[in-house]
Amino acid sequence: HSFAAGVDGLTPFIQACLLKDGEAASVKAGDRAGTPLSMTNGRGAFSNSLAEYSVAAMLHFNKQLPRLAANKVNAVWDNFVMDTMEGKTVGLVGYGSIGQATAQMAKAAFGCKIIALRRQAAAGDPAGVADEVLGFEERDKLFRECDFVVCSLPKTPDTIGFVGKAEISAMKSSAVFISIGRGAAVDEDALAEALAAGRIKGAALDVFAQEPLPPSSPFWRLGNVLLTAHNADYTADYLQLGWDVFEENAALFAKDEELATPVDVQRGY
Repeated sequence: HSFAAGVDGLTPFIQACLLKDGEAASVKAGDRAGTPLSMTNGRGAFSNSLAEYSVAAMLHFNKQLPRLAANKVNAVWDNFVMDTMEGKTVGLVGYGSIGQATAQMAKAAFGCKIIALRRQAAAGDPAGVADEVLGFEERDKLFRECDFVVCSLPKTPDTIGFVGKAEISAMKSSAVFISIGRGAAVDEDALAEALAAGRIKGAALDVFAQEPLPPSSPFWRLGNVLLTAHNADYTADYLQLGWDVFEENAALFAKDEELATPVDVQRGY
């Protein structure tokens, strides 16, 4: 069992113990002999806190919170026109538990239009809130149309660099990119370049390809970046939430029932 939803940190173990010639390895002895070895993860445990962070990031840029704070410090009476979230389009790059929780929150709070991007569009929308569900091959449409793009992709061979220069270039100049999955899914050089040039409005980044983020990273110095130390889901009940998912899976495993959060070890999530 992986405490986190992402299992990329366990790749050496998965390759050595759970895969054989690219296929899921099987139990060698006992009552379960011949059945595939099982692995579960913490999927769903931290989805609500990550959805809250994503919505907070949207409001951070939509309501121009840095501008408000600066006006307060400098005693500036700045009677600017305030934007609203109503009518905005939120795109979810990755539509698992985190993406669905974020979609539900944005729709319920603000009535946002929701565009979901997942590996197979035919899988549909289990949450029942997306206005459109697109396959990975249609990603350009999401990046072109959305005001907020929330990436919650795991790190797998198929998702490394998934959000690249082409995707970032397709975004509106008024759009905001929010990264809460794995930093490896994003071309950080292309993102930093677009942010520095003002080609997109801003970014909220909780995850990075290298963690801790090195002091040399340009993200530290960009004024249009909201940056957190991979702690968007590190809440007071973090351990209990993760334990609850493990306990649920352990109970199901003991009864030889279908596991709650199985991992496809070949796909890596």
